[in-house]
Amino acid sequence: MTNTVVHMVGQAHLDPVWLWRWTEGRAEALATSQSAVDRLNEYADFHFTRGESQVYRWIEEENPELFARILSYIDAGRWHVVNGMVVQPDMNIPCGEAFVRQALLGKTYMRDRLGVEPRIAYCVDSFGHAGTLPQILRSCGFDAYVFMRPGPHEKELPANVFWWQGPDGSRIPTYRIPIAYTTRVADHAQHIKSALDAMPPALDQTMCFFGVGNHGGGPTKAQIENVLEIAAEREDLNVHFSWPDAYFEAVADKMDALPTVAEELQFHAVGCYSAVSELKRGYREAENALLLAERMATLAELWANQPFPRDRFYALWHELSFNEFHDTLGGSSIREAEDDAIRALGGITNMSQQIVNDAGRQVCSRIDTRGPGSTVVIFNPFGQHVHQYVEYEPWTDWQNWRDGAWGLIDDSDRPVAYQSIETHEALSSTRSSLNRLVFAVDVPPMGYRTIRFAPDLPQPELTGCATAQEDALENDLLRVEFDTANGNIVSCIDKATGTEFVGDRGWNVAQVMDDGSDTWSHGVRGYGPASGSFTHARLHVMDTGPLQASVLIERTYGDGHWRQQVVLRYGDPQILIRNWLTWRGEYKLIKLACDVAVTEPRATHDIPFGWCTRPTDGAEVPTHMWMDVSGSSAADSERLVGAALLNDGRYGCDVQDTVMRLTILRCPPYAYHQPHVSGSKHRYDWIDQGFHQFALALLPHVGRWQESFVVQRARELNMPLPLITMHAHGGDRPLSDSSLELTSPEMELTALKPAENGDGFIVRVVDRYGRGAEGELRWRGQRFPVSVTPFQVVTLRLALRDGAWGISQCDMLERPV
Repeated sequence: MTNTVVHMVGQAHLDPVWLWRWTEGRAEALATSQSAVDRLNEYADFHFTRGESQVYRWIEEENPELFARILSYIDAGRWHVVNGMVVQPDMNIPCGEAFVRQALLGKTYMRDRLGVEPRIAYCVDSFGHAGTLPQILRSCGFDAYVFMRPGPHEKELPANVFWWQGPDGSRIPTYRIPIAYTTRVADHAQHIKSALDAMPPALDQTMCFFGVGNHGGGPTKAQIENVLEIAAEREDLNVHFSWPDAYFEAVADKMDALPTVAEELQFHAVGCYSAVSELKRGYREAENALLLAERMATLAELWANQPFPRDRFYALWHELSFNEFHDTLGGSSIREAEDDAIRALGGITNMSQQIVNDAGRQVCSRIDTRGPGSTVVIFNPFGQHVHQYVEYEPWTDWQNWRDGAWGLIDDSDRPVAYQSIETHEALSSTRSSLNRLVFAVDVPPMGYRTIRFAPDLPQPELTGCATAQEDALENDLLRVEFDTANGNIVSCIDKATGTEFVGDRGWNVAQVMDDGSDTWSHGVRGYGPASGSFTHARLHVMDTGPLQASVLIERTYGDGHWRQQVVLRYGDPQILIRNWLTWRGEYKLIKLACDVAVTEPRATHDIPFGWCTRPTDGAEVPTHMWMDVSGSSAADSERLVGAALLNDGRYGCDVQDTVMRLTILRCPPYAYHQPHVSGSKHRYDWIDQGFHQFALALLPHVGRWQESFVVQRARELNMPLPLITMHAHGGDRPLSDSSLELTSPEMELTALKPAENGDGFIVRVVDRYGRGAEGELRWRGQRFPVSVTPFQVVTLRLALRDGAWGISQCDMLERPV
């Protein structure tokens, strides 16, 4: 009879940021790695496992001698590199592209500097794992995945070793670590027993992770010698030092007998979807600014021969990836560490915006803008046409727009309808002023359109019908009514069908609830009913149409003050809600609730590279840019209706029956971990104090959400169209152009960038609605057929061959499939 094999994996879990700043994490990375090398030198049979390219970068920069010793042990097969990522990121909050860049950066460094490519994805400390990750991991060249959270008390699995399957059908062997990934005691007998108890019956091998961790450390001499003693004493077991690759290789022939889990791996630490809301919004803004900059710089290379700034993008993506670390992005670190991250993310946004402006101006410098006045060039970074309202402040040399008879015309010299709205400054007077306009524009896909503004241009006929009263907004599509006592939306009617979208409990309900949980919300699945709400509302009409109508709502809770501008525009089914919230509170949580007037509700949530449905049971869950509740109309069971709630930087939410609630903020102390007794310290740093600014939108729809442009509108809310002001000059480019188009609305463009190896350009396409699609990719005068299966992500390389563009499929690391 073959003895059961126990693979003893010596490792050192190191949080580069947590109860310390990254500077302390860097110091410990060096000390821990030195200790691991010393143990390898002392014990000939010992093996060590280490991931995260950031750790290796620090070592290479600071201690070349230690780095050389690590390389020698890698070559000797005793130091094993896992987790080909920059750090162990939060595995819910980053977008799909951000996960790809984690692996692209991490694996590129490890191949170039360590001589190996890790095949084991290894995020043992991350708090939850999005259901679309199997496809991402597989296409990034990973053969297996190791995690620990959620544990057995948080999610029941059929086995701790299983096939994890994504919605596209991709599968990856996955191991859930039983009990813990670190050990502090020297005796590992009980730790080994726990690993054996969790071993599936179909297997005769397991892994047992050991070594001091969190603040690094790694296996101690006493721990290593204890493992050697157990190996000598246990004749029924084959206990030996090992590493994850060896384990998965050993069980590969038995994996077919193991179960398949085809769902997300949740939920642990649900409070981390919302803790430190300034960080969350800053991350979303940085992520989207960087993706926008990448696309704009690509256009500048194509249209203006402007070299793509590769080094700048490498540095920015690396900074973003580092700040995706799960204790950073999860908001569970100390205040100083989170403030470091907020500053870093702001720097990424700032630098990305500079690249956007530089690239846009390079393209615009080639456009023939000769004519009266000046022009604004509006860019579209998406793969399909965009019809969208934009706000713009044209420079009129302090002249009032109306007094100077200024106007707008498009690239075909047609008048553009506009409306003057309130500026952001408090300087203008009747004699000198700035002017802010809102107008609708159509922009070709991955391209631009030029709008001219000048005095004495022909004025358009205003046909809009958006109107505002203190208690109502109305356009050609919707009528929205408010409760003037509390500011809630009490009615939203589709004028074409008479459908009422608002349920009995209203929309835009600003709820406050008690939240005594710790920063992570350990042991919490949902936050339950509200204990209060913002009220004492005052409503004022801001814009009266005809293109834009809006109402300003002011309401309070205690000393908290919330201002909202609720906007409705002509021809637009979206209700835009701009928010300015000032809050001082402790152990509270704020949610914005919307009750959708449906029966048999179905909740859908935006997740990395896809979407998923979840129970409407009130559990707190992660979502990205949108969530939707749909069902049969409460007034007409034959009619399918729903409403989506869009956001520009919130991630926590819940749906209870027909009520969807977006978590706006939480305010426990920073890094407050029960069983710490609240009040046993003299002073705490409290999360989410002060001023918060963010935007939301409500998108009601008759029919399925897939036919209502929910995904595209959410992307547009998060990635506003770049506007570049230009003076009059000659040029060789037309007033409007497009470089790339996806003809199928079922497909979404998620990346356009030069290839890493310099050979052509990379285009990534995602199946937007989970139905699969066929269409064309139109690129620089050529057309290529493109198809996606349900939930598939396709990476394509466009490269010049003999003067013509060719197309080929790659994996997410840009290697041929």
